[in-house]
Amino acid sequence: MPEKTSDEIMAEYLLKGARMLSRCCPDCGSPLFEVKGETRCVVCATKRPAQAPAQKIETTETPSVTETSGVLVAELTTTLVALSRKAREEPDPERCLILMEAIGEGIEALRLLTQ
Repeated sequence: MPEKTSDEIMAEYLLKGARMLSRCCPDCGSPLFEVKGETRCVVCATKRPAQAPAQKIETTETPSVTETSGVLVAELTTTLVALSRKAREEPDPERCLILMEAIGEGIEALRLLTQ
């Protein structure tokens, strides 16, 4: 049986009533979840079952710069891929140019975030 993707794991927890938080796991970068009053990385807990069933992660109310940066990098990367696909399929040269400029700006922002 193939291993579940991170998205599939998170979807299962959402369906079970867990709440996705705006903070990310410091190990894998996936969003953290509140499960039965505890903050956990459900992806790490599922993919690394040798650890506790759902590893509790100590967090503060305000996400750290590292956590925020990780979320931004992931979101920006996803957006850049989507823009690239759209640019590849865009028949209008002017719109394609606008998309390519947006991609260039996104790549620069990604470079600054990952320095």
